[in-house]
Amino acid sequence: MLALVSLGAFESLAVATAMPTIAAALDGLHLYAPAFAVTLATSVVGMVLAGYFTDRSRPLYTLLGGGGVFVGGLLVAGAAGSMWALLAGRALQGLGAGAYVIALYVMVGEVFSPARRPRVLAMFSAAWVLPSLIGPVIAGVVVEALGWRWVFHGVALLAVPSALLILWAARHGEDRAQAETQSTIHIPSVAAESTVETPSAVEAPRTPRAAMLVRLALAAGAGAGVAVMSVASSTTGPGRAVGLAVGAVVVAVLGLRLLPAGTLTARPGLPALVGVRGLMAAAFFGAEVYLPLILQHERGLSPARAGTILTVGAVTWALGSAARSRSAWSSTAFLRLGSALVATGVVVVAFLTWAPAPTAVAWTGWALAGLGVGMVYPTLSLLVFEIARPGEQGAGMSALQTSDALSTAFALALAGALITPLVARLGSTGYLAGFGLSVALAVVAGLVSGRIQPHASGDDGVSPARATTA
Repeated sequence: MLALVSLGAFESLAVATAMPTIAAALDGLHLYAPAFAVTLATSVVGMVLAGYFTDRSRPLYTLLGGGGVFVGGLLVAGAAGSMWALLAGRALQGLGAGAYVIALYVMVGEVFSPARRPRVLAMFSAAWVLPSLIGPVIAGVVVEALGWRWVFHGVALLAVPSALLILWAARHGEDRAQAETQSTIHIPSVAAESTVETPSAVEAPRTPRAAMLVRLALAAGAGAGVAVMSVASSTTGPGRAVGLAVGAVVVAVLGLRLLPAGTLTARPGLPALVGVRGLMAAAFFGAEVYLPLILQHERGLSPARAGTILTVGAVTWALGSAARSRSAWSSTAFLRLGSALVATGVVVVAFLTWAPAPTAVAWTGWALAGLGVGMVYPTLSLLVFEIARPGEQGAGMSALQTSDALSTAFALALAGALITPLVARLGSTGYLAGFGLSVALAVVAGLVSGRIQPHASGDDGVSPARATTA
């Protein structure tokens, strides 16, 4: 299982490193941002489907099915002859990744005894560490030595032994787990509200088919809205503005239906918390995806060297999380400091668009941003358990995941629409539009964080887990 988590982490970071080369090779720089947005959008659909099917059959089947779709997406992307074909592969990747991630967490309850489950879940977060350190550099070397297609094909090949290990674990761990006393915890799933009764077990949520179909339709509709925005951003003429407006409205209307009521207006409590998570995810990842592109295309760095900026952000993310877990500061203080660091970091990174500025500003700025988001993410996860009423913690975690994916997808589609024409006219200065959007989102997140109003300060930290389907 850890192998699969690490593989997903490596794929996410590797693709981010290689995407500038891929987009240039396929003559699709105008679709650079949608290549990330479409994966996040379809991952929500995969989560909904997985939440339903893991409840009605062994999660192993959903995991293998989702993993198969994910690998199929890798193969399609690796064989793509155009940027549109790549987008199709990336959409399949998101669909499969959303499904297998949910199934993977459900399998923890099926395979491991109650005493071992908390440790396994903690190890899932730790499984991001090594890929964060070596993934971008390895991806850069692969792109330079073998070509970008092997970034996808290589991950697809590595998925085979990972699947075999999971089959072995399921076979040998199931009997032992069934012999133990079973507790009940509903995992975070966008399929339905979930319930946390004890921290020692994981079991699939119970979702009526009709409710699943409604949420599936909402998720698919929101994903379609992101697709419309992505297509519109790559066109010119009067239809461009119409497409962007229609897509944005669809994402907003349908996407908000998947989140707690009051999220848009930052209603005090859980809605404000979910809103802050979406704002921070969009601010951080909306800026991150453009860093390898600017470093490679505007500053002339190799893919391997440019990819190290992602490693820097990952390392300081871990440091921020560690600082959060060892401090007695209030949660609100951490949220405001974290959002301020992200905003400041993006401002520093934005100096890359000024030719006289040294490239070192990128690493300096992204170290600050990583530190900030590392403080924010575990704080928000902890606050769910303080704010949500008994029996609603799982639904709160589900809402965090959904807000993370949809907000980032929407922000990337919007940033792509702003940046593409500006870069064509102004050169690297056009990237300031995307960085400005990220700064604004981080500032709003800091302002809104005071409306979360936790019942307690929450001094215990939790391990960070990055988004999975980039």
